[in-house]
Amino acid sequence: MRAAYASALHPEAPLDGLTVGDLPFSVPDGWVPVDVRASSLNHHDIWSLRGVGLPADRLPMILGCDAAGVDPEGNEVVVYPVVEDKADPRGFSLFSERHPGTLAERLAAPRENLIPLPAGVSFAEAACLPTAWLTAYHMLFTRGRVAEAGSVLVQGAGGGVSTAAVALAAGLGKRVYVTSRDAAKRERIAELGATAVESGARLPERVDVVIESVGAPTFEHSMKCSAPGARIVVC
Repeated sequence: MRAAYASALHPEAPLDGLTVGDLPFSVPDGWVPVDVRASSLNHHDIWSLRGVGLPADRLPMILGCDAAGVDPEGNEVVVYPVVEDKADPRGFSLFSERHPGTLAERLAAPRENLIPLPAGVSFAEAACLPTAWLTAYHMLFTRGRVAEAGSVLVQGAGGGVSTAAVALAAGLGKRVYVTSRDAAKRERIAELGATAVESGARLPERVDVVIESVGAPTFEHSMKCSAPGARIVVC
């Protein structure tokens, strides 16, 4: 089976450990095979190639958390990326951490992880949704309580989580601000309904929710832009 996998770990040059080649395919008891029609890239793949969450004794490891494809009965499905895993201290893992990932021709997955592909959504679109969009959704709705908010700041335009957060918050009718050092990214993200500003710029108001997926470079700005009682949600 053709796959893209981590064959070695290189913290300083992660792509040096990336290999595309043939690996054997097997299906654990109780799981089912999925013919992968589309999979997507995630920064998680870079972390894995650097050895973050992926020790050398698990190599070779097929990369990729997200996929959409066809199950054994011919149903079109999206693959939920979180696997119940008693061997992991968290009680769960993502594909490509302990179990082979999605950047391959076929994927073995628990049947309960297969969700019917929504009508009108392509395989390619669906493969981009699970990790980034579920993270953004959880940050906004569960941790950020965005339903109670009038305004949202999303730090760092262009990433998967930040793009999803902007689209979701704008779709709710919130006043959305997003930052980026890159003028092209600001222009593109503004098309989703946000007010795009340069990183560190003063906002017209203090916001109720901050989606913080950048870290140290933007956190002080996140604090300054927060209204009393605001939620800063970090991933």
